Amino acid sequence: MSNHRPTSTLSASLKGDNVYVARPLSSYVWILLITILALALSGLVAFAFARTAFSWPELAGLHLTSACLIGLLCYWRASRGFFIREYCVLGFGYLLCGFLGTAGSVLLVTVSFFTRSDKWRFRDWYIALFPADHATSAEELYGQIISGSRAIGPEHSVTVYTDLMQEAETEEKLAIVTLVSRYFRPDFANVIVMAMNDQDPTVRVLAASAKARIENRFLTNVLKIQETIRQNPDNFDGKMALATLYDDYAFTGLLDREREIENRKMALETYEQCRKDRPDDAIPPYRIGRILNQQRDYQGAARLFEVALNLSTDKQAIASWLIEANYNAKNYDRVRDLIARHFPETTTGKNPVVSPFRLDSMALWQKGSPQ
Repeated sequence: MSNHRPTSTLSASLKGDNVYVARPLSSYVWILLITILALALSGLVAFAFARTAFSWPELAGLHLTSACLIGLLCYWRASRGFFIREYCVLGFGYLLCGFLGTAGSVLLVTVSFFTRSDKWRFRDWYIALFPADHATSAEELYGQIISGSRAIGPEHSVTVYTDLMQEAETEEKLAIVTLVSRYFRPDFANVIVMAMNDQDPTVRVLAASAKARIENRFLTNVLKIQETIRQNPDNFDGKMALATLYDDYAFTGLLDREREIENRKMALETYEQCRKDRPDDAIPPYRIGRILNQQRDYQGAARLFEVALNLSTDKQAIASWLIEANYNAKNYDRVRDLIARHFPETTTGKNPVVSPFRLDSMALWQKGSPQ
């Protein structure tokens, strides 16, 4: 994070630091004093006009002089970066409308004071997460999200968008839901779920529409793949694509409960068909094992992972899942054996397949195994 002190919008534009800060109390005191002074001066000019104590040129000169004084005071305080719009209204309102313009400014300042918010706007909060030298890229990402021009690729993490949903305002939440809906992946389902539970009814309505759109897209893809399989019953890739589609949407939380249960059933059946077509392929039993593991059938999951482990050349990727299934099934001796056999390098703390947290756990198990 940047060590720059937060500044206002005007100061940010001058100094290049795009971080929001709440208005200090002194800024309210100053605008109140200048507004009262403008009100008093405009009242004096109006009183002089009513008494006809001065000629028209003298009244005009008196008004312009007081307007210049108020304008200088407004510029002086506005340059601090607070109440810029209010000072502009006060200065020009006094110059053009005199007492009426000043009275309108008093109303504006009063409304501004009572409607102030201590919460950061989404844009200010988002930009504040980045150092000053990365502010441009952060602003670009924000603009892409709001405009809808940003795409979501495999490299984009759902964590970014769930974090944004927690702090965003209504406009930004709508943009994020639209973006995620347009480039939906099953791992982004949590963003839609968060939007469906949002306090703002506008966000909930859009999330419900996005959910319906995602469900319709899912059904369309299912029918399309089923038609391909119907035309070519021996199409192994088509069956795997259909099983993967059922698998991906079986645990998103977006579909109806009955449909999710049906998806898991269809995914298991289709994967079993793929196993029969290619008994030497490790992917179908591995995928079946993942579904069983999520359904808490740990013994069944371990059995399928064992089959996939024997067929696969990438032993560590499947052994990691097998270790988890055996641990959940309380087969601790098998856990130690698998760690010692497939992860002898756990003490180095480096492995491209397994997360560092799981490696730490494996290292503890390895150290605790009998010599």
